[in-house]
Amino acid sequence: MNDLGTEELEIHRLLSAVRPAALPLGFRDAVMREVRNEGTATRWEWIFAATLALPSLAYLLWTLAAHGTELGASLNAILVAAQGLDPTTGADVVVDGLAVISLALVGIGSAVAAHAMLKGAEQHRMVVR
Repeated sequence: MNDLGTEELEIHRLLSAVRPAALPLGFRDAVMREVRNEGTATRWEWIFAATLALPSLAYLLWTLAAHGTELGASLNAILVAAQGLDPTTGADVVVDGLAVISLALVGIGSAVAAHAMLKGAEQHRMVVR
């Protein structure tokens, strides 16, 4: 069964013709070395990360506090429907678009903060006897 649209078939054929290749040994270490050698983290990275993450995190916490019982009931209905315990009830799921966007912004802010933290990390030196 093929669920691809006609406009997707050509791209699918092109991408499936490419042989998969493993990353070379030491690739991760080379990338991390480049990140650390870029210099110190700037204040602007931390400000940007906080600007993205903190309001979004506050919104998510407010939504959880305001509608936590509805979320719990929805999760319970989903678990009951998945187990097939009560075939008469259906699982109603409501997805709040703003909550999804807020969750994505928290993730992006966390990635920026992780980058800033890696740039600002001191080099660890090992003492060998």
